Amino acid sequence: MLLLGDICMEVKVISKTERELILEITGEDHTLGNMLMKEALKHPNIEYAAYRIPHPLRNIMEFTIIVKEGASLSSVLTEIISKLKSEISEFRKLVEEVLE
Repeated sequence: MLLLGDICMEVKVISKTERELILEITGEDHTLGNMLMKEALKHPNIEYAAYRIPHPLRNIMEFTIIVKEGASLSSVLTEIISKLKSEISEFRKLVEEVLE
């Protein structure tokens, strides 16, 4: 379980093969799911990326990626998350500049 301030997030691996990963993320919804999916689809080694909310009354999101043949699943996922972190950091700087 990951605690970030008021955010509580739990990540479980539902399924993992050489090319496919399905994560269950508790404590997150469409906001994170959509960001992950859109960033993943920009990556040249992603064959498929999607997320779903299995049930609207449960606070769970499932994220699925399939990488292209020969690509490293963990490397691609790390690159996607690093890119998102960078974009969010840049957005934060822009907002702080505007608010000064």
